[in-house]
Amino acid sequence: MLKISHRLSTTIFLLIGCIVFFANTAAAEDKRFYVGLGGSYQITNLDSEDVFDWDDNSWGINAKFGYRLTPGVSFQFDVDYIPEVEGVYKPDPSVVEEVEVLTGIFSLKGYFPVSKPVKPFVIAGAGILHYNIDLNDEAKSLGYFLDDDDETSLCFKIGGGVDVFINESFSIDLEANYTAADDVEYYNFILGAAYHF
Repeated sequence: MLKISHRLSTTIFLLIGCIVFFANTAAAEDKRFYVGLGGSYQITNLDSEDVFDWDDNSWGINAKFGYRLTPGVSFQFDVDYIPEVEGVYKPDPSVVEEVEVLTGIFSLKGYFPVSKPVKPFVIAGAGILHYNIDLNDEAKSLGYFLDDDDETSLCFKIGGGVDVFINESFSIDLEANYTAADDVEYYNFILGAAYHF
């Protein structure tokens, strides 16, 4: 019976083998459009570190829609959703804030001149970041309030990653980027899949 570490190694080698085997069919012509969905992990920095002790990271969701302008450049729209980053009020630890972040970013995605199946890229763009802050019930009962519990501002992102094409219609995507607005910034790590059509 295989140990867990051997099972993991075997699974990884089989996955790599499948990618290499099926990637040969990816030499067909590129599709123009793609849609993708993935999970994300953020290392977050919020502006009020001196007042609130924030969690440093959170899980999220990423969705994207893209259009290939040329073989080396795509136009992409990303939506990132971070459901909850929690912060504790330093003078009174019973007071807790939860921040929800939603971004919509238009980007240009440039591929390095290599052939499929593995296509590294750089990406940069700008868009809108909206965040919403909610106090816990205990904080509200104690009379705490926030002047700005809801804000929308311009943001930008810059990063890079790699698309691994399983076949001409399906890819696995790995991306790391830095996203920043006025009061919110985070490093975003995305693992997802895309369908090309």
